[in-house]
Amino acid sequence: MNLAGRVALVTGAGSDGIGRATARALAEAGADVAIHHLDQSEAAEALAAECRAMGRRAAVLGADFADIAAARGLVGRAVAALGRVDILVSTAAVLLRKPALEIDDGEWQRVMGVNLHAGFALAQEAARNMMERRRGRIVMVSSVNQWTPNPGLAAYAASKAGMMQMARVMALELAPHGITVNLIAPGTIETDFNRTALADPAWRAAKLDLIPMRRIGRPEDVAAAALFLAGDAAGYITGSTITVDGGLELRP
Repeated sequence: MNLAGRVALVTGAGSDGIGRATARALAEAGADVAIHHLDQSEAAEALAAECRAMGRRAAVLGADFADIAAARGLVGRAVAALGRVDILVSTAAVLLRKPALEIDDGEWQRVMGVNLHAGFALAQEAARNMMERRRGRIVMVSSVNQWTPNPGLAAYAASKAGMMQMARVMALELAPHGITVNLIAPGTIETDFNRTALADPAWRAAKLDLIPMRRIGRPEDVAAAALFLAGDAAGYITGSTITVDGGLELRP
């Protein structure tokens, strides 16, 4: 996989999870990387130093996606720092585990704002930059919850289902401009999102019982799919979802 000369913007890359692994994988493949974070500047700068040690350019950009204007402006900041955006990998999200009847309006709006509204603003602005060159890759990290209901995840699942249809419509509209839009739907992955839940032996054991491959996924498993979708090998794939779940969705 050769991404030399390409510029990628990866959101949610400050935490120890999918965004961080993806930014590293893209840099290893030759891409310059704009690294987005929320209040994790030290970790983001350390990742940028890794990328620079590979001979890549790297920029660190902080933004709170609860502010849609800040999310929309992130693309312009990446362009100012690195010249353009050829690849957008959108991983930043918030997770709310709460019974549906206990979710208040503010909690619902925050999940939708960060996961769906900010994701759309980013994709919209990135696509506008990509259209100038009639080439681009937009990869949205969704979740198996985009189509599979799980108790306690009403807001999160709704935001991911909305992301799926948003991506499919954008894929349809942007295909004539040489821009692909795809999703990755991870299952249970060892990330900051799931760290607390996975620390509970009973919760971990219950999850493992549902996964045919009998292991929890790693951020690198998802990053590998993002790397594929960002490259030339995936040039004829758009509007699709790659499921990275160890076979979880195969279970009845």
